[in-house]
Amino acid sequence: MRLARETEDPTRPPAVVHVDPWDGATGVFRDSPVAVRLSTPVDPRTLNPQTLRIQDDDGPVPGRLALCGDARLVVFEASRPLRADVWHFIVVSGLADPRGRRVLPHWSRFIACNVGREDIAL
Repeated sequence: MRLARETEDPTRPPAVVHVDPWDGATGVFRDSPVAVRLSTPVDPRTLNPQTLRIQDDDGPVPGRLALCGDARLVVFEASRPLRADVWHFIVVSGLADPRGRRVLPHWSRFIACNVGREDIAL
């Protein structure tokens, strides 16, 4: 099944339209990737650990960013397990689209649990 392609509205500034895990989620696996979907493609030159980051009480979580598909999806994979039972914040600030329009600032939060995907036996 294909998802309907989002159409860009030139009168609206670019914005975050979806995050996974969603704002306020709890029980997120410690090794889950974080996905951020945007209303417009991202200029890859503006994507870096300062413009899209995951942070906890200790500061930014180290990891890797990947721009996927149509350049509207950014995936973050932490280089270490997320800390259990603390808030993690998804912060977007400073991203821009290829026309130079700034993506509206965004933040949301989630709590990781003390289990990772590899701990689940199927």
